Amino acid sequence: MASSLALRKDAQRNREAILTAAREMFAHSGDVPMYEIAKRAGVGQATLYRNFQDRGAIISAIFSEVLDQLEGVAAQHTDDPDAFFVILKSIAESQVHFHALIDCLTQDGNRTSRLEEPRQRLTDMLRRPLREAKAAGTLRRDLTTDDVLLVLIMIDGALTNATSSSRQATAAARAMTLVLDGLRPSATRET
Repeated sequence: MASSLALRKDAQRNREAILTAAREMFAHSGDVPMYEIAKRAGVGQATLYRNFQDRGAIISAIFSEVLDQLEGVAAQHTDDPDAFFVILKSIAESQVHFHALIDCLTQDGNRTSRLEEPRQRLTDMLRRPLREAKAAGTLRRDLTTDDVLLVLIMIDGALTNATSSSRQATAAARAMTLVLDGLRPSATRET
């Protein structure tokens, strides 16, 4: 029994080493070969593939972790009247850090299936804060979760031409400022 427990701990350590290496490497580039991830993680390719069948599986695991963190932010701000804005800002900050991953996730043949689960989790996370912000009058009444997802795509687009992390952060901040101006209610927009 102790032998199988040690094996499980070792397997967990290997998986975490792979994810840590992948997070670091994908923060700089979306074009990261599997063998480079294994090398940085200090594991063999067999161990890498035993844990993750392909690059998309690694990226999906990283996105799941990011979504877990964002759901934690949402849970911490459940009673905050500005919860929607806090969550949106947190999502944008995550986009800056993991911008290269988004392109990777959408390049393979499983694009729809790999994007569906993160999209649903984001939608579920945003639904209540969005409804409450609209009820409080801090957001346009006609704003939908699909609109918010479109905003996130627009922010991602702003990051595409930025050549460094600091420029991406600046582009995301500017995009957020412009987006928030458009999301707030206005007498001319309300029907």
